[in-house]
Amino acid sequence: MEEILFFSYVLVCVLISIVVVYAASRVVCRKKGLTRTRADWLKLFVFAVYIAGVFYFTGTGTLYNIRQYGMGAGALQYSLVPFSAQSFDVTAYLLNIVLFLPLGFLLPLIWPNYNRFWRILIFGAALSLLIELSQLLNIRSTDIDDLLLNTLGAALGFLLFCLYQFVFCRKRKPVPQTTGSPVLYLAAMYASYFFLFNELGFAKLLYGF
Repeated sequence: MEEILFFSYVLVCVLISIVVVYAASRVVCRKKGLTRTRADWLKLFVFAVYIAGVFYFTGTGTLYNIRQYGMGAGALQYSLVPFSAQSFDVTAYLLNIVLFLPLGFLLPLIWPNYNRFWRILIFGAALSLLIELSQLLNIRSTDIDDLLLNTLGAALGFLLFCLYQFVFCRKRKPVPQTTGSPVLYLAAMYASYFFLFNELGFAKLLYGF
């Protein structure tokens, strides 16, 4: 139950930015004479839930981690040499890949102009790098392995999307572009999460200590 509450808190932080950016982009679209459907919002909601899940499960750093642990709390907990760990944790490696599979699938599904392999690689690597760097703010480790495996996961997710498109969408009309850029939405979601998600404060409120 507690995990559901914490995830809901993360999701609310992320959704606040989604609503603001989407509302602003709709105003711009109306001025240009473009119309948007409820499907746009549904797609963005699914994307927001996924990103909230990524932030939650990876323990992405926030402003309150700086207040709690001090600046650069995880500065000594990093690994820049690929696959140099003494033990080979297959489960952890697979989880890092699986975590980014939906990203490679959702991006071209929601934003058709991201139906390019190189764009998926760059976006996946950028999101993973953002997470890894943010973990310098807390007591989690920053690992090059995570970056490589996350990027691989995004690439595999894109291949799954290509397979899905080949099997199911060959005769369908092109999907209209969803309002706004995924880069803009991601930046807004992380900003609101960074400034609004106070894990320790929420725990104190929840457990009364």
